Amino acid sequence: MSFSGASSNIPPVVANYTAKGEHGKLGDIDCYFTGKKGSKRGIFVNYDAFRYHPNVFQICDILGSLGFYVLVPDLFRGKPLTVDDLGNPKVMEEFMGNRGSWKASKAYYIQGIEYLCNSGATSVGILGFCWGGKVALTGLQELNGLVGGAIVHPAMVTSDDFGKVKTPLLAMPFNDKDMDMFKRGFAELKTKSFGTQCRLESFVDVVYGFCGPRGDWTDPTIAKRVNDAIQLLATFFNDIMPN
Repeated sequence: MSFSGASSNIPPVVANYTAKGEHGKLGDIDCYFTGKKGSKRGIFVNYDAFRYHPNVFQICDILGSLGFYVLVPDLFRGKPLTVDDLGNPKVMEEFMGNRGSWKASKAYYIQGIEYLCNSGATSVGILGFCWGGKVALTGLQELNGLVGGAIVHPAMVTSDDFGKVKTPLLAMPFNDKDMDMFKRGFAELKTKSFGTQCRLESFVDVVYGFCGPRGDWTDPTIAKRVNDAIQLLATFFNDIMPN
């Protein structure tokens, strides 16, 4: 994977951050928009189970500053999960079967990708965090017209999720016990025509959700690993979506 000059301009992340993008509507759904509208390169972002957070906005703003037009729809419509919900099997079962399912998100993916294309993007990728990584991975299997996708500390991924992926994939798993499964999945991806563009990077040395609301970016070690992740994202998206 090549190293793009644009991705060398990534600033260090900060713990107390004010988002630089704009909030608006796309149809009947609230969205966060950042970067230059009209860019030929668009990124659709699926946040994690805790919804909007300054950490996610900051990552998206940095990608926007590198020449991408970034869209983050509020797929939960203002109703995220809580930490307590994660420990409640009944709540999680209901969540994954309803508003957390691909079925509930698919129409918003299609709408968002069409919006990015209508705004000037000639290539569109997707980015998912945690639960959003699982949904984004499904999008890479089912949707046409995408050039690739990245999943950051993805949750609930299984070995069956890789075979039908139709585009280059960057994955950043957080759990050491899942690495064998990811390695098997990427071995399968490497046999595809786009296999050389796929990349697997381990982040097992940091806490789950370090790029999202759970990440304590006042910790220099966590902040450095966040910047490592952003570097990987910038390089990957630059490679699959050249100017």
